Amino acid sequence: MRTFILLIALMSSFSMIAQSGNFTVSGKIKGLDSEYLSMYIYDESFAKGSRKDSIPVAQESFSFTASLPRTAMVVIYPNVERTVKRVGKSGYYPAKSSQFMFIASPESKIHFTGEISDFVHAYPAGDSTNADLAALNRAVYPLMNKSVNLEAKIANKLVSDTLLIKAMKDTSAQCDEAVVAIKKKFLAENPNSVATAWLLSDMMIRSQVSNDEAEVFFGKMHPKLASVQYYPEVAKRMEGIKKTKIGSPVPEINSLNTYDGKTFVLSSLKGKYVVLDFWGTWCGPCIAGMPRMKEYLDKYPGKLEIVGVAQESDSGERWKKFIDNSEYKWHHVLSKKNENYVLAFNVAGFPTKIIVDPQGIIIGRFVGEDDEIYHKLDELLKM
Repeated sequence: MRTFILLIALMSSFSMIAQSGNFTVSGKIKGLDSEYLSMYIYDESFAKGSRKDSIPVAQESFSFTASLPRTAMVVIYPNVERTVKRVGKSGYYPAKSSQFMFIASPESKIHFTGEISDFVHAYPAGDSTNADLAALNRAVYPLMNKSVNLEAKIANKLVSDTLLIKAMKDTSAQCDEAVVAIKKKFLAENPNSVATAWLLSDMMIRSQVSNDEAEVFFGKMHPKLASVQYYPEVAKRMEGIKKTKIGSPVPEINSLNTYDGKTFVLSSLKGKYVVLDFWGTWCGPCIAGMPRMKEYLDKYPGKLEIVGVAQESDSGERWKKFIDNSEYKWHHVLSKKNENYVLAFNVAGFPTKIIVDPQGIIIGRFVGEDDEIYHKLDELLKM
């Protein structure tokens, strides 16, 4: 009988995934004193990967109905100033605890209750998926908020005592560690939840789970979650983990999504050392590292090639314009939905640089912009 009940619950949870129609989100939130909410529906079927809607607020309440092609993550910004973690005049921390978050499915009716203090202490209800997500965020949002408040105080120089700053940083780090531990516990205890598919994808992007941990969590996920859009993303990353380990032959890149419009084939560069540079025009450290990349390309002519693999939120206009106005005219490929090299190479942090030897074997992987990769290139190319 218990097994039968579980099967019914699973069928109910998964039946919402493949449908198409409208969903409704509503709420009565204490302290919601803005005029409107900004809602973003994240789905690859939309032109920029998301769709934005505005939701009117009246007397701390809101209700909105929207169309949806399939199950998707939805984020709502309350536009309440006291929840924004500002740094200086224009900077801010993009804290999840400052957002309403839920997983919408066609025909679902989601309702939020709670309050807004200096963060969004309000969580969704309406189906088992959002009950799972609510339980997770109810545990992590207060910790996230505490951590980001401490970081903002330090960044805004509201404290000057060295010992106090160290204590605040330690507390912030402890909060962050606790959040990751809670998330991992959720993954382990909820292998059948749609929320798990989204969470594992998000944690892999943020490098909050090791490759080995991700493999274990993914292996325990229910196979029916394969119809949720996040599951294939995780599956692609898992494949990328296996195929891009140090010592593995580099996966092929064969693309017409290039700067010059000509087909680029990575294997055509065999016989030289190659640096695959995963970057984006939105990534400050990526751009800052390019002069040194050019310096090394010029330093080892005939021995070294650079292949820039960019990820952009638009269809490549900013990417093309940037290269047009730069001196970085090495090989350039744009990672797109139909050729997602970011997932295929399991790239989470930007920049990520991968060194491939003349035989086409991966011999180095470096995340971030520092001296380590250049020391490695000198070691290899001076021989």
